[in-house]
Amino acid sequence: MDTTAIATAVTGCLAPALPYLIKAGEKGAEALGEKLGSGVWEKAKALWQLLMPVAETHPSVAAAAREMAETPDDSDAQAALRFQLKKLLAADDQLAAALMQLLEAVGQPTSYRAEVHGEGAAAQGPGAVAAGKGGVATGGDVHGGVRIGGTEITGTAVKKE
Repeated sequence: MDTTAIATAVTGCLAPALPYLIKAGEKGAEALGEKLGSGVWEKAKALWQLLMPVAETHPSVAAAAREMAETPDDSDAQAALRFQLKKLLAADDQLAAALMQLLEAVGQPTSYRAEVHGEGAAAQGPGAVAAGKGGVATGGDVHGGVRIGGTEITGTAVKKE
């Protein structure tokens, strides 16, 4: 079981919602959390309900969660929670298995695999597509341009060398 991958996935799911989850019970906190989007809020809430009772008995995890709730976009705060979760999950196989099962149930995989098809083609992650030798395939946005052989593509402009 890859506790680093589980901790990374949990941290990523909790980051946008943790400020609202920690304030649960306060007037309007749940309504604000629901504005994150239907899938994001439900996923984070389910993870937090499983994790919170254990986190409360581990002061370092609880402190890291509070820090991330105060600054959810801070990569250092996210790294601190991820590190504390990784230590917690390494010591608690049952919690790690439960979180992994929940992550997979809500469509948040905790492992990826690479596939190689032919010369120079590799695809990594769920739904990835390999383009083949000299080709480029991406599942998201490309920023900063792409260089294929002697051709550079930047935005919609193509420059030949």
